[in-house]
Amino acid sequence: MQKNRPELTILDKIIVYSRKWKKALSELNTLGKTQVSLMLIPHNNEKIIKLDLSIYLILFLSTISILLVSLTVGNLGINLLKKNSTSTILERGNQQRIIFLHHEDKAAELEETLDDLESEIENLNTVTWGKYFKENRIPSIEVYKQSGLVTFFGEKDEMQSNLKIFKETVERFTLLHQNLNELKPVFLNSSDYLETRESIVQSMPRGRPLGPGVGFIASTYGRREDPVYGGGEFHNGVDFAAPMRTPIYATAPGIVADANFSETNFGNHLRINHENGFFTLYAHCSELKVKKGDIIKRGDLIALVGSTGKSTGSHLHYEVHIGMDPAYNPQEFINID
Repeated sequence: MQKNRPELTILDKIIVYSRKWKKALSELNTLGKTQVSLMLIPHNNEKIIKLDLSIYLILFLSTISILLVSLTVGNLGINLLKKNSTSTILERGNQQRIIFLHHEDKAAELEETLDDLESEIENLNTVTWGKYFKENRIPSIEVYKQSGLVTFFGEKDEMQSNLKIFKETVERFTLLHQNLNELKPVFLNSSDYLETRESIVQSMPRGRPLGPGVGFIASTYGRREDPVYGGGEFHNGVDFAAPMRTPIYATAPGIVADANFSETNFGNHLRINHENGFFTLYAHCSELKVKKGDIIKRGDLIALVGSTGKSTGSHLHYEVHIGMDPAYNPQEFINID
């Protein structure tokens, strides 16, 4: 039967552990003092060299060697990182410099373009309005030309130089943008006017309704004696004398607003409405080739010359109107072509 061992007190445990550590340290000290012999044997006949080193000395020398190697490697790594960091900063600075130079070139190109555009718009206004109004003149771009970029080669503080270049480049493009915004309404104003004028020209009656060189003017616009009933009257159009069934052509694009017959006045007649308030009247026709509602183009065949209605011979009565105003002299429009 196993006897119960007495339970150790804390003090007893400390004593036991201290003896164990003392024994372990003694053994370690004995191992450290152990001598190790290193034999250096040369290839010639010289004396063999024998070195007796303790374990303690070997550990000390190894520790010193490891520390020296670690410090050397660490120093090389730090220097390499510093070099890479400096190279990166310089590379980024060069990239920024290239970008700013690119924007500087683009700004110069825009300035040249604005010079040309300013000149072209002045010519456009001269053509459009007959003279160039001072209040519409484009502000001189010399204001922002004088704000050219500073020379940044040789700056001591490269980052500060780049910031200055960036700031002035942004300001320059801002001024260019403002100048373009001022150019836009002037250009659009002239452009809209020219488009409107072109639309009016294209929609107004132009040329002879019988074609170039066909027929002759037998009666002009203005006061005359009534050829049928006698007495004075105002003639609202132009009479073209021409052989019976001579083709009659539309003098402008439009839509046929009326195609009818009147025994006491125009006989077979047409009214064509055009854009911008114009309309034309063709009377005394022998035959109508279109009907009310037809859409026609300038130069389309619309009727044939006749002598229907109040007429004394084969001819075409031709009138030009704008809105509700009295008839205009057709010869002003005939002479446009």
